[in-house]
Amino acid sequence: MSDGYPFSGDARLRWIDLPGDGTPAVFVHGLGCHGAASWAASAQRLGRPARIIDLPGHGRSDAPEYFGYTLPELADAVAGGIRDLGEPADIVGHSLGGSVAVALAHRHPELVRRSVLVEPAIDIYPATPGDIASTPEDTLASGGWRELLAREDPWRRADVKLTDPIALVRCARALGDEHASRLHEQLASMPVPTTLVRGELRDYAALGEITASGVRDVRIAGAQHFVMNDQPEAFAEVLRAALS
Repeated sequence: MSDGYPFSGDARLRWIDLPGDGTPAVFVHGLGCHGAASWAASAQRLGRPARIIDLPGHGRSDAPEYFGYTLPELADAVAGGIRDLGEPADIVGHSLGGSVAVALAHRHPELVRRSVLVEPAIDIYPATPGDIASTPEDTLASGGWRELLAREDPWRRADVKLTDPIALVRCARALGDEHASRLHEQLASMPVPTTLVRGELRDYAALGEITASGVRDVRIAGAQHFVMNDQPEAFAEVLRAALS
């Protein structure tokens, strides 16, 4: 386990490294998750050198109040963790992490060899009352955080508790801002070989345009949003093929 990489002032991005053979793979989790819970089993099955990152404000990584948590900022933070490896890496991102991976490939293409996007959050939906993105930051210390946690499924609540409240809200907002509005266009012009992995219920508004650009689309039966947890063996096969 490394002491991490400074991504903003003294704030540090942290991760877990797993040994293996071949090109390193960097794993990026989703909103309100953390690296080990999301990716340890998949990384172990892959057998590559793996860096399982905790995004800023999640897990063990620092959560500076002055950090904006936009997709470009998150992508730049992950880029620092890849530079620390000393060589380009394959990127595997889930949900928010998939969106970060798209931004990363466009902002730092020299660091990314291939990308696997697992149910990336690329369709924008208006935030409604009660959504994480609609939660005022000034209410988090006076009951707002408890309300957000109460709405989570019990199996998710422990992971979300490891997320900084302000980071959670700002990351959720980032998935609906002007940077996120360009994700479809960016995914349709990826500068690296890319595989899109979906559960059996997920559709995307611009899927035809995305796949016409050369992005490989794989749907895994029996899986929902957490594809790697719902169908771990099938996902492992897809991951090995995508990164071979």
